[in-house]
Amino acid sequence: MIKNIETTVIDAGGRYGLHPSWKSFTGELKYFLFEPDHDEASRLEQKYIRRSNEIKVMDCALLDKKGTTRLFLFHNLAMSSCYRRNPVSPLYKNERLSQENVVGHRDVQTTSIDSFCEENQISLDFMKLDTEGSEYTILQGAKSQLLHNVLGVRCEVSFDYVFENMPLFSAIHDFMLTHGFFLLNLDYIGKGDYCNEFVEVNGRYGVLIACDGVWLKRSESLFNPISTHEDLIEIRVLKYAAFCLNNQASDLAIDILLQGRKNLTLDFNKLNETRLYKFLDIAIHKLFYNLKWQPGQSLEKHKQIYFGIFNKPMMEMHEYNQSLELNPD
Repeated sequence: MIKNIETTVIDAGGRYGLHPSWKSFTGELKYFLFEPDHDEASRLEQKYIRRSNEIKVMDCALLDKKGTTRLFLFHNLAMSSCYRRNPVSPLYKNERLSQENVVGHRDVQTTSIDSFCEENQISLDFMKLDTEGSEYTILQGAKSQLLHNVLGVRCEVSFDYVFENMPLFSAIHDFMLTHGFFLLNLDYIGKGDYCNEFVEVNGRYGVLIACDGVWLKRSESLFNPISTHEDLIEIRVLKYAAFCLNNQASDLAIDILLQGRKNLTLDFNKLNETRLYKFLDIAIHKLFYNLKWQPGQSLEKHKQIYFGIFNKPMMEMHEYNQSLELNPD
């Protein structure tokens, strides 16, 4: 087994399971689902019992330190939080009014990402935070991993005070910038919290209350030999590119792979028997196959870029369609 080939993810607020951006990932995986609602954690353990070697459910809350906190359970359990909610969204009225009601509470154990990783000797690659208001506090407890290991973060951010005393997007963004990350994108397509039905559904509408923000480590840190770990830098570059592909940044994925090949003469083929390599190989094949039907694309350029990354010919036409990996069913 190649050292640290597993892509290691901490998911804070893991209710209902893996985040959609990770469901298509087929590389080696170690995914830690933190879910402080004991009933939901038990359900998730059963849900992933056949994948228990790669998906671990942690019946615990993440904050900035070890201790306990009170978890408020809302009528809509997906909104449960350790903070009280403010009625700022125009969505929660009439039929949805009761969803914001607190129906109970539990005192739950807490830990920090840095403590958890230190105790379990984990070098963390990625974080996903969706904890209804406590995301900034969780980041405060992950400073060491963010500085030394983490490549990318997906975090829910708010642009209004959805929860009492919660830091907004601006505070989280400033924090990420000071820890060597840049904002890749906001997972928002113009569909906000609407007041009523009198909107053009094919256009922008509603109020932007919250969405996911995605941050990536700056490439100079990724390629800096001083900052690399004992594992192969090729592994970190492939993980970084995979995260880009899963977060609507295929251009950056291609760019970072080409940088690795040209600037550091990285050899990704030394990993060609790993699931991580195969995931990237298939994903980039599919990317170019889909792009070739768009105006302004060049099949020859696609083949040149693919060869530049993988140092082997790209499958096309009937080869692509006859491949069980690229066209399984």
